[in-house]
Amino acid sequence: MNVQIGGGALAVILTGMLIVFGVSECQRGPLNPELADDASDAQKTWLTIEHRIKRYDPALTQVTRDQQALTVFYRPATPAEEVDDWAPDMLRTVGHALAALNGAPGGKAYTQVTVRARMLADDDVGLVYDMPGVDAVKTQQDGYFNFASTPRSLSFSPAALAQINDACRGMNAQAFYPQFCRRVEEAATSHP
Repeated sequence: MNVQIGGGALAVILTGMLIVFGVSECQRGPLNPELADDASDAQKTWLTIEHRIKRYDPALTQVTRDQQALTVFYRPATPAEEVDDWAPDMLRTVGHALAALNGAPGGKAYTQVTVRARMLADDDVGLVYDMPGVDAVKTQQDGYFNFASTPRSLSFSPAALAQINDACRGMNAQAFYPQFCRRVEEAATSHP
């Protein structure tokens, strides 16, 4: 079946996509924070990194640093028990946070990112990412999502592990984030 789209229809489609993208970006606020004139370059760099990570989603509530490592706190408003797709939402949000860090001025100086997430209780999920080489995923389809799906290490509280392991047994989970579910299954097997 050949489907042809005229120039006018294509222009309308592209305009609609740009409007949706623009509205979404406007809702997140400006790309760069307002900074005091007397702030040092190091302070401006840090505040820009923190702002860019947190601006993607309100669930990214806090960013802390320790030399070349960052900790990002993921605190969704809705508990995981009430959300069908908690893991993909978290991985998508974490992927965007990692992309924001990678794209921020000075962001490449951070070699490790730890995500402390709330599934059932604060910090019951921990994901650790090694950032060197993350540039390679920028050009891949769903690159940051796939990168977020394969942390160097992950940890769960027993209750969170049981719940995420059950979710990973579903068909959607296996289809959309198989690497993450494989790691969850390994974690569940090694900690019965």
